[in-house]
Amino acid sequence: MEKALFIRRGTQVSMEMINMHEKQQFMDDKKLIAIISEAGSAGVSLHADRRAKNQRRRVHVTLELPWSADRAIQQFGRTHRSNQTSAPQYRLLFTNLGGEKRFASIVAKRLESLGALTQGDRRAGPSLSAFNYDSTYGKRALTMVYRGIMEQDSFPVVPPRCSDNQASIEEFITEAKVALVSVGIIRDATVCNGKVAGKLSGRIVDADMHDVARFLNRLLGLAPDIQNRLFDLFISILDVVLHNARREGQLDSGIVDIKGKNIELKEPPKTVHVDSLSGASTILFTFTIDRGVTWESAKAMLDGRENDGAGSSNDGFYESKREWMGRRHFTLALEGSTEGIYKIIRPAIGEALREMPLSELKGKYRKVSSIDKVSKGWQDEYDVSSKQCMHGSKCKVGSYCTVGRRLQEFNILGGLILPVWGTIEKALAKQVYQNHKRIRVVRLVTTNDNQRIVGLFIPNAAVESVLTGLQWVQDIND
Repeated sequence: MEKALFIRRGTQVSMEMINMHEKQQFMDDKKLIAIISEAGSAGVSLHADRRAKNQRRRVHVTLELPWSADRAIQQFGRTHRSNQTSAPQYRLLFTNLGGEKRFASIVAKRLESLGALTQGDRRAGPSLSAFNYDSTYGKRALTMVYRGIMEQDSFPVVPPRCSDNQASIEEFITEAKVALVSVGIIRDATVCNGKVAGKLSGRIVDADMHDVARFLNRLLGLAPDIQNRLFDLFISILDVVLHNARREGQLDSGIVDIKGKNIELKEPPKTVHVDSLSGASTILFTFTIDRGVTWESAKAMLDGRENDGAGSSNDGFYESKREWMGRRHFTLALEGSTEGIYKIIRPAIGEALREMPLSELKGKYRKVSSIDKVSKGWQDEYDVSSKQCMHGSKCKVGSYCTVGRRLQEFNILGGLILPVWGTIEKALAKQVYQNHKRIRVVRLVTTNDNQRIVGLFIPNAAVESVLTGLQWVQDIND
């Protein structure tokens, strides 16, 4: 086992050359750790250079994210340069205090703007949008937070650690107002008299209503408890905004990964257009996707957590408190990497995109201890969802609705796309439902042969219209 040694440097290195000497020691594999500051990192290369003796993969740990995203990118560039044997791993450290998420937010926003790193390529990594709160949706969510606190509108969610009891919500609003007054977001604060005696009033200027960076920055000046509650409220409302945008087909999330327990080609790919100049083909792929989780698989997930000792006391099966279409729904909740935040697994769609805070989980569901009850309910939902959506047999969209449907038919148009983009766009624009009109780039991997397909998603309702348009273009070109 290697041991760390502390050896006095000596006087053979001048003060002006210490940084370069330390850098060379690291590159020569004489030191395994290099500590750099913002000032001392300028012009220093610490990547896994093919010409250097130390070609180990770098792990770049940022102990304190800088205020400027561009400075963070500059520091990341010290370990990620050309002629390297391997790309570095980055570890951005920040606490769970709501205000400190601002640092991750600005860095994520800057990294996203680099484009090819996070979107547009089949090899692109996961999106950083989860940490970019300063987006169109973030601004909309912040406005809803402020309007709720100023009692100009109701909150779309129950605030953290509040119940449906109006008194607990009013108590939170009062605490939030005091906090926002203390950091200068609520201005001209006064205490009301008369019927609303003791209530705090004031105003938030229009410029602050959408300023997410200012909101996150000012949170840093608040006590941890109210800081986290305000941030959790903001995130909960942001989740609602994103969910609504996704449901309406307006959420722009770059390349969307299509996931399922089983993804297979339904039939051989069909050539639907051939370019007259290049001879390249546009191909229609039709897949069948099973998104569901069987009762046996769900039970095995929970048993595995319990056997490993990695589970939480709140892990388990839950039943919805409210009925939907005449029946209650069941779900499996497993605590994720963040304490108090749970992954949600459902019979029809598998793991949900959004994780759920414990307060929301207990607000919507009740834990069930009867395995027989859960088993029957889970199996019933698993079977029913293979034939119809969650809206039931009387759904207005009919067989084209895929909400809560376990078995789906999925169409992807791949191959040559750009020359026929306009034709596809026109065909989708004619669709009746809004979420069928938007062009979406998707990516999936088949489960039987690991074939990776990237292309445009074509809703079942639009396939005939798209094929007719492509055939018309083909006839003209011929």
